[in-house]
Amino acid sequence: MAGPERRAADGPGSGRPILIAHRGGARGNEENTAPVFARTEQMPVDMVEFDVRRTVDGALILVHDATVHVGGRRFHVAETPVADLRAAVPGLLTLDEFLEQFGKVRPFNLDMKARGYEAEIAAALRRHDVVAQALVSSVHIWSLRRLGRMVPELALGLSRGHLASSAPPPLQPLAARWLRLTLLLMLLPGLWISRARSVMLQHRVVTPWLVRFLRRRGYRVFTWTVDDPGEAARVARAGVDGIASNTPLDIRDAIASR
Repeated sequence: MAGPERRAADGPGSGRPILIAHRGGARGNEENTAPVFARTEQMPVDMVEFDVRRTVDGALILVHDATVHVGGRRFHVAETPVADLRAAVPGLLTLDEFLEQFGKVRPFNLDMKARGYEAEIAAALRRHDVVAQALVSSVHIWSLRRLGRMVPELALGLSRGHLASSAPPPLQPLAARWLRLTLLLMLLPGLWISRARSVMLQHRVVTPWLVRFLRRRGYRVFTWTVDDPGEAARVARAGVDGIASNTPLDIRDAIASR
């Protein structure tokens, strides 16, 4: 299989899952910002992950949540100009700025958070000549399919299992068990429609059987977001191809061997 996830796994240290710096390897207001990615350049990680949304004036920016909370103020990204968000979030990057500064440092996972800007992402990846570096993931099946039609050589990943982290904390273990039982019914049609060849799973739903099932059918399996070394060791033993973490250096030793 082609794509950055394959090259990273085939490189040095291929006896372990590839290590992915989730949102650049940071939490809070620093995540997805230029200072974080500048630090990550010096870290022994295989891939960086970041999130992309579009502002009201059409800028593609690196931000995870639909609403940004800063200093007691709330900014709805889709209703806010990029200049206002820059003033509120130090180090905010547009997609073009990230690709210009960091896009060729190592493979990256771009998580497309909403529908409607597939053409802009495709154009940016082509403009900066980084299609070969990119793995684009999303929960949006038809967005992935459209993007794949625009850039046939682009690696795509379908993200699933969000209920295991979005449910109230006391219910998360129950949600994960339910998802383990029903996930394939939702996952396989989505993979077929989207044409994605990678799967991005919330870590609580990962099992050795599920990983084997998917890998035998040619899919790569990645998991998010694992900050506990014990859980990192568990999903590594399950056979995942990559692990995304906010604290990649903390889990690195735990996944050194499967």
